[in-house]
Amino acid sequence: MTSSTWLDKLDLHDVLEELTHEHGPQNMEWLADRARRRIRDPRITRDRVEQLADEATTLVVRPDGRVANLAHVLDGIVLTHRVRGSLRDRSDLWLGEGVHPFLLMACARPLPLAGGGRVRASQSAEPALVGPRGWLPDAERGDLIALRWRSGELEVSTVDRADLAGAAEELHVRELVAERRNTASWNAATDRVDRAARVVHALALARLEDPDLLSSPHAPLDELLYDPLETRESEHWRAMAASRQEDSVTFCIDGMPIALHSELMARARQYGMTTDQFVIALLGHLAWRTPFAEDIEPWEDWLPEKSPGAKLVVLPGVRQSSEPDPA
Repeated sequence: MTSSTWLDKLDLHDVLEELTHEHGPQNMEWLADRARRRIRDPRITRDRVEQLADEATTLVVRPDGRVANLAHVLDGIVLTHRVRGSLRDRSDLWLGEGVHPFLLMACARPLPLAGGGRVRASQSAEPALVGPRGWLPDAERGDLIALRWRSGELEVSTVDRADLAGAAEELHVRELVAERRNTASWNAATDRVDRAARVVHALALARLEDPDLLSSPHAPLDELLYDPLETRESEHWRAMAASRQEDSVTFCIDGMPIALHSELMARARQYGMTTDQFVIALLGHLAWRTPFAEDIEPWEDWLPEKSPGAKLVVLPGVRQSSEPDPA
């Protein structure tokens, strides 16, 4: 296939984005023919369209092979954002990466508002949307707002915490987006912007699989998907923390009720942790929230080698791995 320059790709991307926005999902041969005539470049082939459709975040390849526009795929979606500054008398809305799809869409063209007017991407390099006076609700720092994209229009409103989806639905979002993210070679991402774009692409694929996904207010995506949106180093924080430990202890628990085990596993998945990590976190929290925790001074005296009078407390059903199995 003939190689193309970065500018060639940019021109082709803009044309494909416009064609799919105007005409809806189209097959690649049709797009290649239209783009070739519009740009007047005979090098534009189906292969080039396919390559760019796989690379561009604003284009989504459907299972039937047609290329769709991101704005069409996300129709009906509701993404929430936790406000970080009062919105009273403001016309600019600063967004986090959990609402990245709207920033990408606004870069292509201004987004029509349900109440009239349009919002556009910030003219600076900052992640913000700018609209007419009065387009933002009177939200304060810490409040949740919902950005609903429906029938080609954006609607912004405040959200009550009681109206958010429950833990089961949030777990479904995590699992589905994570599965699509892994399919899209997530580990190939090299920087934060690339990773955020891949989350948008994974979200679009998840919406193809479940068109009702995120059709009601959920917790912000940058809270639900905290691992994918963090910096590269933090993706491995558990392994790094484990490697810095000087020593650790392995133990097993006998006689745990199946219902309790299932509940611990479900809660661990909800927080993006393994069952072992979750149980250790719970034990650590309980150990340091006892009534006498504030009276422990100095803490070094509680180390076994520093406290000759300390007694080992054996909990029922807990056996240290260093001891022989009584069975």
